[in-house]
Amino acid sequence: MLLPGIINAYMGNRKKILEKAPEEQINSVSNLFSILSHPIRVKILWFLKKKKSLNVHQIQNELNISQSNVSQHLSLLKINKLVTEERRGKEVYYSLTETKKISKVLVSALHLIGYQLAINSELLSTYSGILSFWA
Repeated sequence: MLLPGIINAYMGNRKKILEKAPEEQINSVSNLFSILSHPIRVKILWFLKKKKSLNVHQIQNELNISQSNVSQHLSLLKINKLVTEERRGKEVYYSLTETKKISKVLVSALHLIGYQLAINSELLSTYSGILSFWA
């Protein structure tokens, strides 16, 4: 099952899913968190939400990493339907597939770790800033 489908199913049918989570859904959720487990991929999603559409070179400049590294992460995000691509002349631009739903997933993950961050007052302002960005 494709990740946006999982996100749609979860957002629209949370109670049923939580009551009885079939193995396929559990594996899909695990896969989603695996994809989001790399900081570069989360940063790419962050920049795509902020800028709406970027090409590989723009993402490379934002993250200060190699083009091949950016391309590898974008490929994984694209395969899992978290980003889409659009060719404009010689350049390929990437954008989020479902900005609001992807933001909700990331905000939910931030809520899960929010308490731990709030314990350390230095991190609380960072957490609040990140949370308000994705909300």
